[in-house]
Amino acid sequence: MTRSNPVWDAPTRLIHWAFPVGVGLMWWSGETGRMQIHSYVAYVLITLVVTRLTWGFVGSYHSRFSNFVVGPRKIARYVTQGDDVVGHNPLGALSTVALLLVLLAQGVSGLFSVDDVTFDGPLAYAFDGVLIDAASEWHETNWGILQGLVVLHLSAIAWYQWRKNRPMIQTMWRGSFADRVGKEAPVHFTRAVFIAVITAVVLSALLWWAPEAPSYY
Repeated sequence: MTRSNPVWDAPTRLIHWAFPVGVGLMWWSGETGRMQIHSYVAYVLITLVVTRLTWGFVGSYHSRFSNFVVGPRKIARYVTQGDDVVGHNPLGALSTVALLLVLLAQGVSGLFSVDDVTFDGPLAYAFDGVLIDAASEWHETNWGILQGLVVLHLSAIAWYQWRKNRPMIQTMWRGSFADRVGKEAPVHFTRAVFIAVITAVVLSALLWWAPEAPSYY
């Protein structure tokens, strides 16, 4: 019996399901003032986002941006015709890229933010602290944008899952489902592990290098 290829490989699925857990923890820890947990979860999310963005160029077929990010003409065609797509459809592609970039912006802005009460970002005083105000303001504004994108993303999934009867959740959970199978064999997961390790090492080096607050702060 020939084994079918997954639409979503293991790294893509693991990172995908880690995001709602991580964002939920970020919200909870931020609201309750548990800033050490907030920081650790942020480091993990930054590592995962960078890994997923890199995976979009060197990962498996359906995870690569070149195979699902399309131009305005194809987006308009999809909107008018509504063809079923095995991987990300053109609108889903926009949502995916937007969420990844906004998540990355949230994490990076947090590294440079200061709230004057309970939290100083580990890189806040790099570059003589000139980024603190802009980063702190963006961190707050970006959180609202992220919440809106999450609601939009969940609404779209619910629409396709229950209104259009397309097994979006099952496919992302299992990798493939029924006749939804991948076009190519997945790239070995060790490549994603390597990317994540390198990202974590670089981030750790930046945190180790981070300067302390100068005396005039």
